[in-house]
Amino acid sequence: MRFEVAAALVGEALLPILETLRRDLDHWVVNFTTMFEDYLAGVLLLAGGLASTRSKPYGALLLLTAWAYVTGLMGSSFGDQLESTIRGVELEPHSSVVLAFKLLMWCTCVGALLLSFRGALNDARRSGGA
Repeated sequence: MRFEVAAALVGEALLPILETLRRDLDHWVVNFTTMFEDYLAGVLLLAGGLASTRSKPYGALLLLTAWAYVTGLMGSSFGDQLESTIRGVELEPHSSVVLAFKLLMWCTCVGALLLSFRGALNDARRSGGA
């Protein structure tokens, strides 16, 4: 199984679970958007990963779209966490651990996005679309 597909199938569960563990289910009332973004990211990764494993014709593009969304989401999340850490604003306990984990996740997203782009391009070439 390709890295970007395997990472999508793992990431689809990790994003909503980790966000829920970090903030709790009550955070849906406090900041709906933050929670919804992570759950939407999980759904997109699941759909893209499953479509790719089942060799659906739209699988490569759906996976690329999912990784583009999640990479942007993690990029802004990592950037905000980094800025808060540099400024010395402690928004939560263990902020440096969260920052390190977000960096790891963002790097994984960037790698998966690049590999997804290559996969979508290869699929387009095989089908005569590019």
